[in-house]
Amino acid sequence: MMSSPATTWSRAFWGALIARGVTDVFVSPGSRSQALALSALEWEHTGHLRVHVVIDEASAAFRALGIGLESAIPAVCIATSGSAPAHFMPAVMEAHHAGVPLVVVSADRPPEGLGVGANQTTAQSGLFGFASPTFDAVAEDEGAEKSALDVAAAAWNQAIVGAPAHVNVAFREPLSSSEAGDLRLRAVGEEPEKPYRGETLSLVAEPGTLVIAGHQAGDRAEKLAYELGAPLIAEVTSGARFGPHLLVAYREVLAAKELPGPLSRIITVGRPTLSREVWGVVSDDSLSHIVLRGPEREPANPTHKAHLVDAIEVSQPATQQQRSEWVKPWVMASRQHHESALFAALPTPPDTGMGEADDPATRSAFAQQEMLVLRRTVTRAELALSLWEASWPHDRLVLGASRMIREMDKIVGPKNIPVFANRGLSGIDGTIATARGIALSVGGSGASGVTRVLLGDLAFLHDVGSLMSEPGTEDTSSVHLFIANDGGGTIFDGLEVSHSAAPESRDRVLYTPQNVDIEALAGAYGWDYRAVTTMGELADALVTRDLKVIVDIALER
Repeated sequence: MMSSPATTWSRAFWGALIARGVTDVFVSPGSRSQALALSALEWEHTGHLRVHVVIDEASAAFRALGIGLESAIPAVCIATSGSAPAHFMPAVMEAHHAGVPLVVVSADRPPEGLGVGANQTTAQSGLFGFASPTFDAVAEDEGAEKSALDVAAAAWNQAIVGAPAHVNVAFREPLSSSEAGDLRLRAVGEEPEKPYRGETLSLVAEPGTLVIAGHQAGDRAEKLAYELGAPLIAEVTSGARFGPHLLVAYREVLAAKELPGPLSRIITVGRPTLSREVWGVVSDDSLSHIVLRGPEREPANPTHKAHLVDAIEVSQPATQQQRSEWVKPWVMASRQHHESALFAALPTPPDTGMGEADDPATRSAFAQQEMLVLRRTVTRAELALSLWEASWPHDRLVLGASRMIREMDKIVGPKNIPVFANRGLSGIDGTIATARGIALSVGGSGASGVTRVLLGDLAFLHDVGSLMSEPGTEDTSSVHLFIANDGGGTIFDGLEVSHSAAPESRDRVLYTPQNVDIEALAGAYGWDYRAVTTMGELADALVTRDLKVIVDIALER
């Protein structure tokens, strides 16, 4: 039986990555990459690797991105030669900007097949440009194993610190072999150093400090705000939206004619992306700016004057009296705005005492009021509040880009729950795939809970192919998609274009109206479907035990 360097290389490649911690690989079909796919199945049979077959490389890469977001361990995607690996680009760019571990592998023609007009061949080395380096290899008869081990180590070292890595490996025919081979976990060398090993800044508490927690800031931002006696602005995907210093209605507080207190020092953790008010503050070069760096590739430094640090120690924390004096005015101002927003968004609840009255007419009136509450149409604010209230630390909440993530950021209160979004580039692409990757990682770790996804109808349609499941395989992860369906991209109704373009022009090229039958799509892909128009129907949908469900929520434009 003829041996194949492609198979020898691939077996060793997986053995080296599995030994370092890789558990999941996403395979998209192709001939040139067959050795990578078949050897991954061999490793799956040993119990060391999970193989997921996804037709579309873009969907596969965003699912892998979701695993990286949840676990901080890179998942791997493989593609054949030609245009196939180019579909990895959106997820690779998101991983680059957000600092998420990811490995993508492209099979390539051998060197003698390049530049001669060979079919399904292009320049794949360096395909992802600034977003990822390429680690090139050629699977030769001699040295195939060493080549695989070297490339696997280089790709892992690039990805594990929070970055995408591209492996481009050239295979000659025969492209695979069924000849028995060696499946061994390969020894691991030294762990790579984190990319930033820089300054630790020592600070003392002082009035006029504001902590801003952007995307992926984490709970360190809340701790820092408390120690410094500073008000805290925490975006909904920051991981810091809790604690006594939190300003929920920060937009209104910052937009007021007068601030609740002095402002002189801004400490930014994570990259803020959700409001112009916050970006205006971090762009104010009259203030002192400190940025505590995280996984993001480009820290928030629009003034080009911020002091970038990798750790902050508070050598002199604020006293309780100082916290009260410095923070209380900010929190009270935020609370007033937030209470007004809740009052405007929520109906007046029925008087529960009426339901216990002796008078049948009074009890009947109470029942009618209850029914009216349940039958009222769903609004964006109540949709955001309902999903927030239904989610707990064992759940995952994934937010699509565009309007609804901002609606949620404006209205929901403090709660320490896992919230995810692709805010590296804030694109609507890959939302469903990312959520499915997160849910897959949660299930693989043995944790329970529901992954709820709140996204717009255009984000849903953009990634509808990610609804597909691999036949014959078991996927017990629980993913519930809540589609804010207002017939198009209504976020543009509130942007400058609503004043600069004629309504029919804006609607044609920006609002992009759609009338897709989402129920038919759900049936085609084997998902359960629920149509929601009232708050009572939404409440029922939030407690469904279906594993894969699409909740189609009709909203007014």
